[in-house]
Amino acid sequence: MKRTEINITDTFKCQLDDLFQCFVNPDKMKAYFNGAAEVDPREAGKFSLLGGQISGTFLEIHPGDSIQLHWKFKDWPDDVMSSVNIKFKDTGSSTELTLHQSGVPQYSVEQIRSGWYRYYFNAIKMTFGYGSGSL
Repeated sequence: MKRTEINITDTFKCQLDDLFQCFVNPDKMKAYFNGAAEVDPREAGKFSLLGGQISGTFLEIHPGDSIQLHWKFKDWPDDVMSSVNIKFKDTGSSTELTLHQSGVPQYSVEQIRSGWYRYYFNAIKMTFGYGSGSL
């Protein structure tokens, strides 16, 4: 099976730590996943999102800098797991997020890419107001 990579950069109108918390704080994750988030935010901690549609493991958590995950979509074969690296950068008036995901099955690239926006980025912006306005 052919695997590929996904690279996404997006900007959020919030402080860096506020955005970082959206990826490690169980209460924040439950807010933008409408309660469908089980999260153990520590290295080697597991997560399950959207009723098990997405699952994985926190590999490294560097507050204010980056998060590394093993990340799996439910429909993928049992032996397929992708690697995700999320980096955060304070740009002064906002926070830039850069996501690199490797090991994604070629057939699901567009579904996964659109899912990052729909279920994570746009949901975070809508839930916490990080899409517009000022700090």
